[in-house]
Amino acid sequence: MTRRDREELNRRLAQARRLALEPSDPLTRERLAQLIEDLEFQLQDQRKVA
Repeated sequence: MTRRDREELNRRLAQARRLALEPSDPLTRERLAQLIEDLEFQLQDQRKVA
């Protein structure tokens, strides 16, 4: 994973976390929680490889 890829994942993760703080319906909250989990896993997985 390149530095640019990591930066993009971090940007998407920060955006998802901001959206999760806003009031929303239960389905949206669940989808955001799953997205955050997936992004964190991708970042963690790439750190293990590096």
